[in-house]
Amino acid sequence: MLVHLRTRGAVILALVGGMAVLSVSAVSATTARPAALSSTLTFITSGMSCAKGVCALGSGNVGASYGQDIAITGGSCGSPCSLPVFSVVAGKLPPGLSMPSTFGCCGDAIGGTPTRKGTFTFTIQVKDGAGNVASQDFSIEILRAAALAITFPATCCNAGTVGTSYLQNFFLSGGVAPYTASITAGQLPPGLSLSAAPPISITGTPTTRGTFTFTVTVTDSKGAQASKSGSINHQLNRRPQGQTRQTPSQGAAKQAM
Repeated sequence: MLVHLRTRGAVILALVGGMAVLSVSAVSATTARPAALSSTLTFITSGMSCAKGVCALGSGNVGASYGQDIAITGGSCGSPCSLPVFSVVAGKLPPGLSMPSTFGCCGDAIGGTPTRKGTFTFTIQVKDGAGNVASQDFSIEILRAAALAITFPATCCNAGTVGTSYLQNFFLSGGVAPYTASITAGQLPPGLSLSAAPPISITGTPTTRGTFTFTVTVTDSKGAQASKSGSINHQLNRRPQGQTRQTPSQGAAKQAM
């Protein structure tokens, strides 16, 4: 006769009058623990300035590229696993900025180029793959456009050589795109020209030696201007010492020899 003796994590099959047989069950001697519950889904706001439940994100300027990460913690990706979904459920992002509905496992990002100044308050909601939901109020202050400036070159401009290609770049900061550039005083060396829109540069192949003085002026879409005065000196291409210029008749004579 078989007798079933059950102990924690094992079943002993005992044969009366015979040898006992031990059959270990799939459960270990230590009782398996249930899967740990996920922590509460929340937005990470540590390090932010928060007042009355509204947390301030980084400020920006009209016309300047803007980027801000939004981070979350906790929650679950569900089964099958899926990315959290974000949405603005109250208020509006600053004009010119947007936020994708999905971005990554641990957050989202707000980006774009703001077009209007002001302080904008809005509520972002996130829903994870398991259906957990969290929301947080945020604000973004958009300041007026930074002053338009030509930041490079510090001193205009590089010297050049007649008959050799020339390039001088100009870099901008501030203002509101689009930008236009023009020569508002003096003149460029013959053979060179200024591009009217970014990337702004003076290019070409100079044809005349000398020093030429001029002013480059950049105007943005709001009418703000920035100017850079400078000069370009072009020299003839110097020959190595001892080398003389060969006339056509001298060349013909050498070929005849």
